[in-house]
Amino acid sequence: MALAAFSFMLTACENKANKEQNTENQTETVAEEDDETLPTFTADDVNHIGAIHTVWEEVPFQVPVVEGMSDLKRVANTFCFEYGNYDPNTVLHNALEDPNYNDEDYAIESQEENGYLACKGRFQYSKDVCCRMWDRENGHKLVAFWLEEAHEDGEENCLLAFYDFDPATNTMTPEPALSNKVDEAMAQYDGYTVRLDDQEIIGHKINLEEDNCDNTVYLIRWNGNDFSLEKTEE
Repeated sequence: MALAAFSFMLTACENKANKEQNTENQTETVAEEDDETLPTFTADDVNHIGAIHTVWEEVPFQVPVVEGMSDLKRVANTFCFEYGNYDPNTVLHNALEDPNYNDEDYAIESQEENGYLACKGRFQYSKDVCCRMWDRENGHKLVAFWLEEAHEDGEENCLLAFYDFDPATNTMTPEPALSNKVDEAMAQYDGYTVRLDDQEIIGHKINLEEDNCDNTVYLIRWNGNDFSLEKTEE
């Protein structure tokens, strides 16, 4: 989408400046990268959705085994930790690590029985992250992350990222083909917003000129392994 491309260009410029400013700290940076407990991407690398757009498709994750934590929570926690400088990810990660954690700017939604977790801003112009997990016929799980960032000027940055999760090896592998299928279908519009339901994903197109979402929706129906895309009317 045009907005994502703009965000990508802005992020690239910011990252270049950050790297030039931090040249004198290269020794310290290398030492930090050797520490496997640190996230793959730090504040200098990932500061909003546009930056995550540039890297997520190529970065698989090893999901730590945590006693008493479900697959859904472990997968969401891994993603949010690795891309932790996007505010809702940080809040959700902290909430998963500490049940007593609270951030007055965000609300945590948990429906584990339905494979759903979310962290949503409480204000009109806010940042959200939603995660849903489905069981695949081969024993793996399909995971979707929807990140959406709204601004007062009407611009929105968003990302729909799919992963295959293998519980046997605790690996998360990006599935960009499915994400690209949705992006391509919605590319003709100013933008889109997604609702992750139990057996389908609903994508509403956004008309910036009229400041609304019309009744055209895309239902992406679950077929036991992934989703098939079809256009319909509400």
